This record gives sequence, structure tokens and C-alpha cells, in this order.
Amino acid sequence: MSMLAVRPALPQDEIFLYELYSALRGPEFDVAQISATQKEHLIRMQFHGQMSAYTQMYPNSCYHIVLLDSKPVGRLWVSPGERAFHLVDIAVHPSVQSKGIGTVLVQRVQEEAKQRGHGITSTVFRFNPGSLRFHKRLGFNIVREDEMYCYMEWKPLPIF
Repeated sequence: MSMLAVRPALPQDEIFLYELYSALRGPEFDVAQISATQKEHLIRMQFHGQMSAYTQMYPNSCYHIVLLDSKPVGRLWVSPGERAFHLVDIAVHPSVQSKGIGTVLVQRVQEEAKQRGHGITSTVFRFNPGSLRFHKRLGFNIVREDEMYCYMEWKPLPIF
């Protein structure tokens, strides 16, 4: 039986985190008529931009490496708030997707939120149907939308 764990991200995790980002986002560039060097440069630029933006937008956030049998396979980024957690990002390497890892991670966050009487918010790119299905399957509902994003929310069921 596999063991799933999380630990705080460390500076030396940047190589893995870039590889994870590249594995997830790299295929988006495969249709572009650019060289491998240009593709690498664009992905690296986007990776650093995302890291910087999330760090600035969520200064009190908890950024974790997801481990499967002690091997890094993903990241989980959560920002605690006064009334709700914000699921900033969840990413699982394509080689281990569809094995329930993301589900277990979000369910753990849901359990912690429930214990605190919190909900969870998440922002999902509206053109990412897989992520939208994932969130809906875990009980998130769309509370508003704009041209780019669906703003989603999960609330714990009341205890009677």
C-alpha cells in the first residue's frame, strides 16, 4: 500500500517544482512553432511568474510538496483565511494522475477546514474542464464566473 504525505516546500525543491510545472504545462506549447530552447525559456518564465504571483497574492500561504512513498509527485498550496481556506494550487505529476492522489489531498484540506468551521475557495481556469469536474466531484460549487475563471466554493455540511 502506498503512503501519501506532504511536507513544507524547501528551496532545494525548485528543480522538482519546475519539472512538475513543465510536465503539466509543457504540452500546451507543443502546437506552437517554436524551438525547444524557446519552449524551455517560455515555460521557465511562466513558472517563475506563477511562483512570484502566488507568493505575493497569498503571503501567509502554506506551500507543500506531495510525496508518494517518499518520492515527490506534486504540490499543494493552501492559504488560510479567517473564515475559509483558499486552495491556491494543487498539481499532481501526469505519471501518477488518476490514482486518487488529488482527491485524498483535497479531502484532507476539507477535513481540516471542517474542523475549524471553515469553507474552501478555489479559482479554476474556465477552459480547464478536468479541473472543473474534479472540483465539482469534491463538492465545490461555482459561485461566480468571469471571462477567464470560475470562482468556486466548498462548504462543510452542517452537523446536526
